[in-house]
Amino acid sequence: MPDTHPKRILVVDDEATVCQSIKLALAGEGYGIDTATSGEAALRRSNLSDYDLILADMMMPGLSGLDLLKGIQAKDPAAQVVIITGYPTDKAASQSLRMGAVDFLPKPFTPAELRAAVARALAKKAQAAGTKG
Repeated sequence: MPDTHPKRILVVDDEATVCQSIKLALAGEGYGIDTATSGEAALRRSNLSDYDLILADMMMPGLSGLDLLKGIQAKDPAAQVVIITGYPTDKAASQSLRMGAVDFLPKPFTPAELRAAVARALAKKAQAAGTKG
Protein backbone atom coordinates (compact mmCIF):
# COMPACT_ATOMS: atom_id res chain seq x y z
CA MET A 1 0.00 0.00 0.00
CA PRO A 2 1.57 3.33 -1.03
CA ASP A 3 2.32 5.95 1.61
CA THR A 4 -0.24 8.72 1.14
CA HIS A 5 0.92 10.94 4.01
CA PRO A 6 2.80 14.08 2.98
CA LYS A 7 6.53 13.84 3.57
CA ARG A 8 7.62 15.91 6.57
CA ILE A 9 10.69 18.10 6.25
CA LEU A 10 12.48 20.14 8.90
CA VAL A 11 14.51 23.08 7.58
CA VAL A 12 17.22 24.33 9.96
CA ASP A 13 19.16 27.55 9.34
CA ASP A 14 20.10 30.35 11.70
CA GLU A 15 18.85 32.84 9.10
CA ALA A 16 15.05 32.91 9.10
CA THR A 17 15.07 34.29 5.54
CA VAL A 18 16.90 31.17 4.33
CA CYS A 19 14.33 28.95 6.05
CA GLN A 20 11.52 30.88 4.36
CA SER A 21 13.25 30.77 0.96
CA ILE A 22 13.63 27.00 1.20
CA LYS A 23 10.02 26.66 2.33
CA LEU A 24 8.89 28.74 -0.65
CA ALA A 25 11.05 26.76 -3.08
CA LEU A 26 9.44 23.54 -1.86
CA ALA A 27 5.90 24.95 -1.77
CA GLY A 28 3.60 23.12 -4.13
CA GLU A 29 5.56 19.86 -3.79
CA GLY A 30 3.11 18.53 -1.20
CA TYR A 31 5.54 18.41 1.73
CA GLY A 32 4.75 19.33 5.31
CA ILE A 33 7.54 21.77 6.20
CA ASP A 34 8.61 23.01 9.62
CA THR A 35 11.50 25.37 10.30
CA ALA A 36 13.94 25.98 13.14
CA THR A 37 16.50 28.76 13.45
CA SER A 38 18.93 26.91 15.72
CA GLY A 39 20.34 23.43 16.06
CA GLU A 40 19.00 23.24 19.60
CA ALA A 41 15.45 24.06 18.48
CA ALA A 42 15.75 21.53 15.65
CA LEU A 43 16.87 18.81 18.04
CA ARG A 44 13.90 19.52 20.31
CA ARG A 45 11.52 19.42 17.33
CA SER A 46 13.01 16.16 16.05
CA ASN A 47 12.51 14.60 19.49
CA LEU A 48 8.83 15.56 19.41
CA SER A 49 8.07 14.64 15.83
CA ASP A 50 9.35 12.29 13.12
CA TYR A 51 10.66 13.91 9.96
CA ASP A 52 11.29 12.21 6.65
CA LEU A 53 14.10 14.64 5.90
CA ILE A 54 16.09 17.32 7.68
CA LEU A 55 17.86 20.09 5.77
CA ALA A 56 20.46 21.57 8.12
CA ASP A 57 22.86 24.47 7.71
CA MET A 58 26.38 23.40 8.56
CA MET A 59 27.50 26.66 10.22
CA MET A 60 25.21 27.87 12.99
CA PRO A 61 25.95 29.41 16.38
CA GLY A 62 25.64 26.92 19.22
CA LEU A 63 24.77 23.49 17.86
CA SER A 64 26.22 23.24 14.33
CA GLY A 65 24.64 21.27 11.52
CA LEU A 66 27.15 18.45 12.06
CA ASP A 67 26.41 18.40 15.81
CA LEU A 68 22.71 18.29 14.96
CA LEU A 69 23.38 15.42 12.54
CA LYS A 70 25.08 13.45 15.35
CA GLY A 71 22.23 14.16 17.78
CA ILE A 72 19.54 13.14 15.32
CA GLN A 73 21.34 9.98 14.27
CA ALA A 74 21.76 8.98 17.92
CA LYS A 75 17.94 8.92 18.10
CA ASP A 76 17.35 7.57 14.58
CA PRO A 77 20.33 6.02 12.74
CA ALA A 78 18.26 5.92 9.53
CA ALA A 79 17.53 9.67 9.61
CA GLN A 80 17.90 11.45 6.29
CA VAL A 81 19.89 14.68 6.71
CA VAL A 82 21.08 16.97 3.92
CA ILE A 83 23.77 19.45 4.99
CA ILE A 84 23.60 22.88 3.35
CA THR A 85 26.36 25.45 3.61
CA GLY A 86 27.56 28.79 2.35
CA TYR A 87 31.16 27.63 2.90
CA PRO A 88 31.44 24.62 0.60
CA THR A 89 34.78 22.87 0.63
CA ASP A 90 35.72 19.34 -0.37
CA LYS A 91 36.71 18.69 3.26
CA ALA A 92 33.32 19.88 4.56
CA ALA A 93 31.45 17.79 2.00
CA SER A 94 33.43 14.63 2.68
CA GLN A 95 33.17 15.13 6.46
CA SER A 96 29.38 15.56 6.22
CA LEU A 97 28.93 12.48 4.09
CA ARG A 98 31.32 10.42 6.24
CA MET A 99 29.27 11.37 9.31
CA GLY A 100 26.09 10.10 7.67
CA ALA A 101 24.55 13.00 5.76
CA VAL A 102 22.80 11.74 2.62
CA ASP A 103 23.76 14.80 0.58
CA PHE A 104 25.68 18.07 0.71
CA LEU A 105 24.22 21.16 -0.94
CA PRO A 106 26.37 24.30 -1.34
CA LYS A 107 24.70 27.73 -1.13
CA PRO A 108 23.60 29.49 -3.15
CA PHE A 109 21.49 26.81 -4.76
CA THR A 110 18.61 27.16 -7.18
CA PRO A 111 15.10 25.98 -6.32
CA ALA A 112 15.57 23.20 -8.90
CA GLU A 113 18.82 22.05 -7.23
CA LEU A 114 17.07 22.07 -3.86
CA ARG A 115 14.09 20.09 -5.13
CA ALA A 116 16.45 17.56 -6.77
CA ALA A 117 18.43 17.10 -3.52
CA VAL A 118 15.20 16.63 -1.56
CA ALA A 119 13.89 14.12 -4.10
CA ARG A 120 17.17 12.14 -4.00
CA ALA A 121 17.17 12.03 -0.19
CA LEU A 122 13.53 10.94 0.02
CA ALA A 123 14.15 8.28 -2.65
CA LYS A 124 17.09 6.94 -0.58
CA LYS A 125 14.82 6.78 2.46
CA ALA A 126 12.11 4.94 0.51
CA GLN A 127 14.68 2.53 -0.92
CA ALA A 128 16.13 1.85 2.55
CA ALA A 129 12.63 1.27 3.95
CA GLY A 130 11.88 -1.11 1.07
CA THR A 131 14.94 -3.22 1.80
CA LYS A 132 14.02 -3.61 5.50
CA GLY A 133 10.78 -5.45 4.84
